[in-house]
Amino acid sequence: MRYLVLALIVALAALAALLPASDAPSSASSVDAMEPSLAVCAIEEGSGRTTSIAVLSTVNGPGRLTAFAGGRSTDVEFETGASGSETIALVDVAAVGTVGGLVEMPVATSAAGAVVTGSESMSAEACAGMPAAQVFISGGSTISGETFELHLMNPYAGEAVVELVVVSEAGIESNDRFESVVVPPLSSLVVDMTGLIPGRETLSITIETVEGNVLAVGRQGHGGESAVWNAVPPAQDWFIPVPEGPGPKMLLIGTPSNRQVEYQVDFYGPDGLEEGFEVGSLDPRGREVVLLAAFSEATSGVRVISTGPVVPTLWIDSEMGLAVTSGSTVEASRWMLPGAAPPAGGWATLVIMNSGIEDTTVSIRPLRENTRLRNLVVASDSVVEIGLAAADGHLVESTGPIVVLWTARRDHAGSASIGVPINDG
Repeated sequence: MRYLVLALIVALAALAALLPASDAPSSASSVDAMEPSLAVCAIEEGSGRTTSIAVLSTVNGPGRLTAFAGGRSTDVEFETGASGSETIALVDVAAVGTVGGLVEMPVATSAAGAVVTGSESMSAEACAGMPAAQVFISGGSTISGETFELHLMNPYAGEAVVELVVVSEAGIESNDRFESVVVPPLSSLVVDMTGLIPGRETLSITIETVEGNVLAVGRQGHGGESAVWNAVPPAQDWFIPVPEGPGPKMLLIGTPSNRQVEYQVDFYGPDGLEEGFEVGSLDPRGREVVLLAAFSEATSGVRVISTGPVVPTLWIDSEMGLAVTSGSTVEASRWMLPGAAPPAGGWATLVIMNSGIEDTTVSIRPLRENTRLRNLVVASDSVVEIGLAAADGHLVESTGPIVVLWTARRDHAGSASIGVPINDG
């Protein structure tokens, strides 16, 4: 078992005056040998919900959004423009139902995100990048009044086949529908866990790709609200910023491993770093819950380290809505937050976690016309939260490595989404 020796000094951020924005994104035609980037988004259109896809890029260049389902597709072209951003309403692409969206972006230093809104619900998640042979998702529930779906998307020309290992409080679930699940080319498949295994309080699912490539998200329905979050590859070191607010805030830690896995949670709270805030072990393919709100309603953060592969998931279920997101396995000095902006009649926040030993200066730029930078200093080993302005999304840059997450709230609906780290190579 590994233990980190860290010190936490919680400090208020020093907010600098608003500064003029840096130069606009360069034209894609002036960038030499930069490869385009792809991302896959989960789309809901119809039944009272609508999706918008936000695309952010470091260049002014062309792109394409293709909605696909049932072997058919329809697309729309776009330009990121001088602001380096564009938002596409799916109603303009004429996609109806629960489908997939393939986003072709100008360069690799780009990101896309999907924001789904309904009369009583809201969700947001970054669109997934490269598929992985094994991904994992936990947090779903099919008890009375809850619905959980696993959305599998195959944007490629070849057929894909996956095996699902589904684990609940009853153990490994046995169902023929979980074996050799075929996702045809250019297709989107929804596996209705509520119909297949109702009455389960908690679900964890390992998606093993046998043939082709598939990207997956989980979709939880809860009292009219909804949350969407990506299935991600497991790892041994994770960072998750946690927004302020009352009500249940839980960290779900699950593993796809067939062996026992030990873990440690370090908590970055308003009273300082609590190393070894939670220490425990996971049974093979097990899951544990760490209650966060019981200790603090303030802005905070956690780091999870383990002796084997795990995926921690932040679960917020309060009067402010249901919000679910996974963490980040990396710290970075540049992040994109596609779609990060206040919803109509609501507000949005940015949560910045600096677990390093040096203070860092952070610049936040809304991507829109006539934008202006906002600078602040985030002390070493601390977490801060600030409000976000209206935009297609935000670009966050810092002088040192950080991790960022954004939230949105409106009435009794909420969402949370981890940022997309940008590697300049």
